[in-house]
Amino acid sequence: MRDSFGRGLAVADRWVGWLESRLNLAAGLLIFALMLLGVTQIVLRTVFRAPIFGYIDIVEVSMVGFAVLAISFVQSLGGHVRMELLIGRLRGRTLWIAETVGTALAIFIVAVLIPYSYRHFERALNFGDSTIDIEIVTWPAKLVVPVALAVLLGRLLLQLAGYVRLVVHPDREPVAVPLLKEVEETAAENISQTRDAVPDNPHSADLGRDRP
Repeated sequence: MRDSFGRGLAVADRWVGWLESRLNLAAGLLIFALMLLGVTQIVLRTVFRAPIFGYIDIVEVSMVGFAVLAISFVQSLGGHVRMELLIGRLRGRTLWIAETVGTALAIFIVAVLIPYSYRHFERALNFGDSTIDIEIVTWPAKLVVPVALAVLLGRLLLQLAGYVRLVVHPDREPVAVPLLKEVEETAAENISQTRDAVPDNPHSADLGRDRP
């Protein structure tokens, strides 16, 4: 059953999801660019004896981006690492109450981290902080942290509202919250993805028939 509050949550979930998808794409492109840079570094250093000057600085600054940009996207999918030995056994309103408590604690932690990470950005900006070798300014990388955490805070607040809605009305359709998957369901999805990724071998059946 989808009530008016649930419909509002669904709209907010789509908007936040749109932003999370873009940040996740940026993190993926950053990782891909670093992979290309790493290959180039290996070739230049090994073949031409001319490594990229400041390579360590570039990697150091870039790591911040792909470490935190996708954090809210992962949270929206429920893909973060957590202990589900107890949560996985709960059902109904008890499950939603436990999820509400856990989400509220996460909101408190993220809300504490945001101002501290922003202060680190301010100090880097005011003091002109830079890396050692090629002196890359560090404030853009440090600004990424509070921005990503702010998006995560928005996602957590949205999930908290979704869990509270389910605590009040456990029979309603879950909206804007990740659903726990059974171990068997997760294993079946992984097997299916593996089969899709591996191309079919037309000779596999023939090889099986040739065996004595």
